[in-house]
Amino acid sequence: MDVSVFLAALGISLLELTEAGAIAAIYHNIYKNNLPFIYAVLGVAIVLIPTFTLGKLIYLVPLNYVLLASAVILFYFGYRLIRSARRSFKGIKKKGGEEKEEGLSVVFTVSAIEGLEASLVILALIPQSYSSAVMGAILASVLVVILTAILKSQVARIRLPHLKFVLSALLFSLGTLWISEVVFDIPDLILPLFFLAYLGINYVIIKI
Repeated sequence: MDVSVFLAALGISLLELTEAGAIAAIYHNIYKNNLPFIYAVLGVAIVLIPTFTLGKLIYLVPLNYVLLASAVILFYFGYRLIRSARRSFKGIKKKGGEEKEEGLSVVFTVSAIEGLEASLVILALIPQSYSSAVMGAILASVLVVILTAILKSQVARIRLPHLKFVLSALLFSLGTLWISEVVFDIPDLILPLFFLAYLGINYVIIKI
């Protein structure tokens, strides 16, 4: 098993699916029934199931091209995560707010979007280790379901800036490693150095 791929898939899936669980928990408090959780599961499943079943088709593309494309995806999501974490740490609200309409359709839509964001990163990880990426995503899904069922309304209060901060550094590190493997053919052992470097860079970004 590729531990770095497993942790990245686990981390991004936990992050995105926890947000889906939080939305469902909010509407659970409104509706006083489990329908929001059912709609959240359906929203995530409609995206992740095709990811798991069709993801291996990515092997039809030459590995170097896949690694470069995957690195771009990881950098994009790493940027989004650190930008979001910076907002949270500084207490900056998004322009226009994020007012969500009441209704189960909102839970389904938001959950599908969170599942899509997780699946894009998982697809980027699959060329390195399909089984590790899928195992990480499945374990995260199980953990989120269990935690959401136990905590319910409390999960809606989870703050995620620290998780986003660390996960962003991991995605940046993997993206840099894969580009370096294509261009310079460097070993995977350098990943921890990239990770520490990006933790430092992210810290500077947070403080700016």
